[in-house]
Amino acid sequence: MGLSKEFKVYNTYPPELRKQVVYRVLSGELRKGEAIREYGIRSATTLGKWLEKYGHGILSEHKEPLSQMGRRKANTNTAVKGEMPEVERLRRELAAAQKKLEAAELRAEAYSMMIDIAERELKVAIRKKSATK
Repeated sequence: MGLSKEFKVYNTYPPELRKQVVYRVLSGELRKGEAIREYGIRSATTLGKWLEKYGHGILSEHKEPLSQMGRRKANTNTAVKGEMPEVERLRRELAAAQKKLEAAELRAEAYSMMIDIAERELKVAIRKKSATK
């Protein structure tokens, strides 16, 4: 996501690009040094000026997303005591159902292969043709 040469040569950066860099630094997506290298910014002082100029506006504009960044997500496994055995039971049931489904699919494929072989070897149409009723 680097800059084109025209920006690096003239050291002019459009305000939207500056805001994007500031947002990525403030959100923790990039460190200052990484932003300087990635965007070809002349110096840390330049980036510091951008942070001062655009930082407050970006913070207020993106308050909610930025407040969530860098924080550990709440534990989504909030089962209370007594629910864990139920969850484990459901997981075992799911695994058993998946095994049964896999076995049924294999059985169906085997039956289909047996019909194909019987039709070919016995020269008898076993499957119902879709056009007939």
